[in-house]
Amino acid sequence: MQDSGIEPRRLLSEADLELIDALQINPRASWVEVGAAIRADPVTAARRWQRLNGTGEAWTTVALGRRQMHAMSMAFLEIDCEAGAAVEVAGALAAAGHLITVQHVTAGHDLFVIAVAASMPALADYLLTDLPRVPGVAKVRTHVATRVFEASCRWRLRVLPPRSAGALARRPGPGPGESTGQMDEIDRLLFKALLADGRAGYSELAQAVGMSERTVQRRLSRLVATGDIDFRCDLARPHAGWHSSAVLWLRMPDGLLEETGRALLDWPETRTCAALAGARNMLLTVGLHGVSDLHPLVMRLEERFPYVSIADRQIVLRQSKLYGRLLDPSGRCTGVVPIDPWNLSPHA
Repeated sequence: MQDSGIEPRRLLSEADLELIDALQINPRASWVEVGAAIRADPVTAARRWQRLNGTGEAWTTVALGRRQMHAMSMAFLEIDCEAGAAVEVAGALAAAGHLITVQHVTAGHDLFVIAVAASMPALADYLLTDLPRVPGVAKVRTHVATRVFEASCRWRLRVLPPRSAGALARRPGPGPGESTGQMDEIDRLLFKALLADGRAGYSELAQAVGMSERTVQRRLSRLVATGDIDFRCDLARPHAGWHSSAVLWLRMPDGLLEETGRALLDWPETRTCAALAGARNMLLTVGLHGVSDLHPLVMRLEERFPYVSIADRQIVLRQSKLYGRLLDPSGRCTGVVPIDPWNLSPHA
């Protein structure tokens, strides 16, 4: 048999899944808290995490918070590539800090990409000027988000018992205090320093931004409290039994977008959910244990929301990039491209 070059996927153990679930609930929880939740001593918990992180099977990172997601401009792109160019195009796009997710999909087009920029003029310049010049790009269809309900920060494995999960739940921090509504240069430096490791310690962060640990701690608490940043823990999803995913384009009355989006946040399959400025006015990406789960999920959608019609759907063939992480064909992290929505500016 010919060697495909792709290592077989190993399924993570129940103990590993519990550890990852604990950090999905609270990515910056102390090892004492994590150990108590998974019934392990802190040193063992930290050592197991180091192993999972070292093999690229799990990782933590910082994410744009709810307020920043509302303030920024986000678009979902359907990209057609020239024949045989999809892999090369995906690789080129994955290297861009403002393109946070890149996936190969079936039916209709080659790539599904999520783009984010600090302003609509900056995003428009990129979409109209720079993206069409990428070698191999043949056609781009753009869907602008008007409201992002979720971008995978809430998704978790849900394997811990409720009592343990509740003990780990993130506590409300101090009040937001004074805020201009924008992240300043130091805030952005902190954000970038946390991208490679969402659990980076205060001493490491203080060194990265040139400030005291106490100042860094206060700033980080403020950024979380104001909803400017959030934290997420993710994993090589096929190693946890989530072997497939899909992109669904929905139509519904505009007056029911908010109600529907909020309800879909409780579905364990939901990854990203956003309202769109178009006839297909909602995007929903979902995780699946297998492709055969798509039809039952669609039926459940239509039964739960009889006013929703499925305008289109695509199975994800491969994820090249997931929220700033470069992935190999088995879903393991092989590198980090720092998310940087601020590096786009309108051309003069």
